[in-house]
Amino acid sequence: MSKYLKKFFLAYIIVFLPLFFLTESIVWSAVLALLPSWPLLLVWILCDIKHFENCKKFPKEPYIIGNSDKIEYLTPEELERRLQNGKGDKNHEL
Repeated sequence: MSKYLKKFFLAYIIVFLPLFFLTESIVWSAVLALLPSWPLLLVWILCDIKHFENCKKFPKEPYIIGNSDKIEYLTPEELERRLQNGKGDKNHEL
């Protein structure tokens, strides 16, 4: 859990509990607690969106294929396909 999400939950709970005792309604206190804590929710979404995009991407690692002097950056799947299609020959590049 990210630090921004923890801050949002902390602020939300601090506001939610007194509102729950005042309104005696879980729904209304939940809605009203969002009013002062929505900026923290927005910060969490905006700051962690890059983290979520990085989780979707597969990291590419450097490999030297065959007798080449060139370093190629491939995902594990690309490397496997490259090695199955002719053991890394120049004729079978992606």
